[in-house]
Amino acid sequence: MAHDHSTHSHAHHHHTLTAQKINTAFLIGIGLNTVFLIVEFIVGFMQNSLSLISDAGHNATDVFSLLVSLFAFKMMQAKASKQYTYGYKKGTILASLLNAVLLLVTVFFIFYEAIGRIGQPVAVHGTVISIVALIGVFINGFSAYLFFKDQKKDINIKGAYLHMVSDAIVSLGVVIGGLLMNYTGWYWLDTGISIIIGIVILKATWGLFTKSVRLALDGMPEDIDVEEVKKIILTYPGIVGVHHIHIWPLSSNENALTAHLVLAGTDITRYETIKQSLRHDLLHANIHHITFEIESTACSEITCADKGQQSDGCS
Repeated sequence: MAHDHSTHSHAHHHHTLTAQKINTAFLIGIGLNTVFLIVEFIVGFMQNSLSLISDAGHNATDVFSLLVSLFAFKMMQAKASKQYTYGYKKGTILASLLNAVLLLVTVFFIFYEAIGRIGQPVAVHGTVISIVALIGVFINGFSAYLFFKDQKKDINIKGAYLHMVSDAIVSLGVVIGGLLMNYTGWYWLDTGISIIIGIVILKATWGLFTKSVRLALDGMPEDIDVEEVKKIILTYPGIVGVHHIHIWPLSSNENALTAHLVLAGTDITRYETIKQSLRHDLLHANIHHITFEIESTACSEITCADKGQQSDGCS
């Protein structure tokens, strides 16, 4: 028992450190990008540069998305209540969807403004544009680094990471464009770069948008294979069948499962002896909250809900 307690304490301490680290990453990213987007917008407006203004607009949506993601991260840690028995974890998925929609709206306005300037290039100061954009490369690159290690663990952190990486790439493109305009006088590049910015944002956002929609509609999480889950369950002696499986996301990084298990015979003590091991194996399959309904003979998909079989919650 003492060993189990120390392991739990260590895990809790690790979780606390991770939460503090992610929280700090969000705050640093929000602060740096807020200051930069203000400077970039002012310079872009003064220089009449659509590429800088577009990049500033992109950064503005990123700051907002970081704020939303931070809020979602806080909601994920909030305790459950009588009204919200799973807590507010689903808010992380809604936040991710909001971020994606916001970026798609930004792309629309960038394209709209760029199309209006086609054939009407405006003279801009290429060196100033390059210097400002170069600062953005370093700020966005550093912000992306803060999220790199944790971006595979949560869709909101991944969204923040993708935002920062795409911003760094876009800013680098603006740097190159500014230098070309300065030495060649090809001021149409300012409009061209803004269109490329829109395409980069669209490409980076579309995957996040479709994934967020699927999770918001309780679709199957992409990292879970239902057939593999069945195989895990059926490896245990005494379990002769599994059906009526439902798997859905509770949050951007937690999933739930309900299923009907068919046991050999009527001795439920067999199941009791393997329950914890089964739960542990499914946890490694990224399923965190599990509820099984126990049967001695398999019911049909239609009648399962009406039979009132014995149910065992294992979450």
